[in-house]
Amino acid sequence: APVKLMIGKVASLYDISVQTLRHYDKIGLFRPEVVSEETGYRYYSVVQLKRLEYILFLRQLGLPLSEIQGILDPYSLRL
Repeated sequence: APVKLMIGKVASLYDISVQTLRHYDKIGLFRPEVVSEETGYRYYSVVQLKRLEYILFLRQLGLPLSEIQGILDPYSLRL
């Protein structure tokens, strides 16, 4: 089975907060691959981490999240 990482592990790997990852999930920028129905725990696949790395790179360049979302998901509708 593919490796799944819990939110705390992803946060520590990238030196970001769990709250940041929860926010990215809430706004649809970076969603976990699986959310456990029983526990609500978020699990990320290793494949997804490239997207997170790109998001964090663009943040370092000073881009706002709304602009990053437009780059990554150009066809998504934002109201």
